Amino acid sequence: MRGFELFAHSMGGSVAIELATLLSDRIRHLVLAEPNLDNGGGTYSRALAAWSEADYIARGHRETIQAFGVDSPNWAGSMAVASPLAVHRAAKSLIQGSSISWREQLLALTMPRCIIFGENSLPDPDTEWLPRHGIATRIVANAGHSLPWDNPAGLAAAIAGALA
Repeated sequence: MRGFELFAHSMGGSVAIELATLLSDRIRHLVLAEPNLDNGGGTYSRALAAWSEADYIARGHRETIQAFGVDSPNWAGSMAVASPLAVHRAAKSLIQGSSISWREQLLALTMPRCIIFGENSLPDPDTEWLPRHGIATRIVANAGHSLPWDNPAGLAAAIAGALA
């Protein structure tokens, strides 16, 4: 079988849904970890997008890393090496959403799909809603939104299970 498996996390999930929509005949499985299915973004994206672009670049990037970095040092480290302009524009784009929602695009896809949640992110109504629409879900113990940092082995096992 030709094609590839596609995995993405968080905002990358929205990007992966768009890619899967464009290349649906080439993707064997779509596995997403806590993706943004609806516009509006999450806590971090909303905090970043609240700044004007110029202010975010001038001081917001640094101040946001300092404010959120205490609770998420891994996230802060990755943000410290990211382009403030790219981060701000990506957050604004995530808030704005897509003309056809990522949720609607996900529902229209026909390849096997699985959404992974961190146990610490629950309750989440999508853990019940998604399976009713033919989309599998998995839960990673001892993890929140930052699954790759919180429980990398649990995330790897969930991905492997989704691909089985």
